[in-house]
Order: sequence, then structure tokens, then C-alpha cells
Amino acid sequence: MPVTPDPNWIVGKYALMNVRASISEGSTIIEPTKWRIPFQWQGYHYQNHDDQPFMLLLNSSGGFVEGDVSHFHATLEPGTRCLFTTTASSKFYKCPEGNTSREIVDIIADEGSLVELLPDEAIPFANSRVHRINRIGLKKSSRLFATDMISAGRIHYGDGEIFDFYNLVSEFEISIEGKIIALDRIVAINPDEVAAMSRLWEGYLHMATAFAYAPNLPAKIEDEIYDYSKEFSGCKTGVSRIGNFLTVRLLARETWEAHEALYKVWSILRPSIADKQAQPIQKC
Repeated sequence: MPVTPDPNWIVGKYALMNVRASISEGSTIIEPTKWRIPFQWQGYHYQNHDDQPFMLLLNSSGGFVEGDVSHFHATLEPGTRCLFTTTASSKFYKCPEGNTSREIVDIIADEGSLVELLPDEAIPFANSRVHRINRIGLKKSSRLFATDMISAGRIHYGDGEIFDFYNLVSEFEISIEGKIIALDRIVAINPDEVAAMSRLWEGYLHMATAFAYAPNLPAKIEDEIYDYSKEFSGCKTGVSRIGNFLTVRLLARETWEAHEALYKVWSILRPSIADKQAQPIQKC
């Protein structure tokens, strides 16, 4: 169900966007139902000149401060095809008063629908408090390609703000027919756990993950991705598959390396998931 605005929300502190995708004259259309600033509705476009709209999520605030919340909720009707992306990275600024900033994405996809979710990275600045939630609900006949990327901070700012945030909780949940098939979670809520993230990332500064599902995902496509990953510049890569669900994990030192690797993974998987080739996403 769409999220209903609460009249007690402070204007500008809770960004909300509810949309519904349906089919009209053979193409998917996206309609907003309820939203609040600083989320802005700017429509969508058909980048591939076919039946699939591309929607850019525009949060005009420029970033999260001291307890800000953004909540995007999308409902896809049967047979619809949508790609969602962002206009820029999600920036989480310092929270000296101790209030956590939250970024929430909920997508519910019905029978035969296609979800492509390719946002830019999340950047927790020094002294930020971050809670991120991504939840995608599918049917067995749905198809999915989704990415998630977290940076260690503003790595090229001055002397760097690497792993200098107060805390970070990040969750990515995918379910099929109500059964959770993937729950990817980072929980670093004190200095020791933040320091552990740094050790676990082994000197890398960006972690990116790609999730893919299709009822007929080709056999051995995970091997193709792993073999190709040896050419990913500056990345450490792992690929796993259970049934028709596939996960690719990447560690990178530079932002562009992570973006380039994710695009290459999408290029391999998209023909099997969306029945077309990957193309760079136009954001202007």
C-alpha cells in the first residue's frame, strides 16, 4: 500500500514519493499518487524508445541532515517494465544532535513485471548517522536487476573522511511470493564496528552489490560474469547463485571502477532479464 503522508511531518524533513506503474496502449506508464517535497515529480522518459520508462528520483534537498527521511514507494502492476535510478549520489551529512537520517526504498512488483533499480552510491560523511532500507517484493514470474553501492566516505576530500561516520545500518531485502530470498545487511553502530568495516574491506573504499533474478536465468551465466570480472579495473569480485537468483559483490578503490564494473555486470545479465542490451543511462 502507498505510504500516506503524516500531517505531523515537518515540511522538508520527510521526502515522500509514491508511484504506480500500469500499462496503457502497450507501454508502461508511471503515475505519482502521493508525494511530499523535497522529492520532486519530474515525469519519466523512454530512453530505449520502447515500452519501458526510465524514472529519475529527484530529491531536491541535496542530501540528508540531522534526521531527514526519504521514502520512495513503487507498485508495479502485472506485465509492467520500469527502470528507476537517481540523479546523484545520496549524501549523508553530519548529525551532531544524534538524530539518524533514513533512506527507504520499497518496490512491489506483480506478475510478469520487470524491475531495474540502479541508484548512485550512498556516501556517509564524517559524523553522519545513517539507516538505509531497500525492500523489493517479487512474484515468481517477475524479473529483477538491482544494484546497491556504499562508499567509505568522502575519500578525496582534504585528508579524506574514510570510515569517519558515527554509525551505518544498511539493509537490502528481496522476497519472492512473500518469502525472503536475500537479506544483505551491514550493521556498524559503534566505533569498533566501523573500524571492523575498514578491516573487512581490505583497503578498498567502495562496496557494490548487484542482485539479479529471472524465472529462466541462463545456466552458467554466473561463470561468464566471474570470468569477465578478471578484467574489472581495481576490483575484487565474488559471484554466487542459488537457483535463478544471482548476487555479485564488488570491492573497489575508486568510484568510477565500481560504476564501470556494475555496468559490465548489467551488460551481461540484461539481455536475459530485460530482453535487450544495456545502454548508459542518460541523466540530463
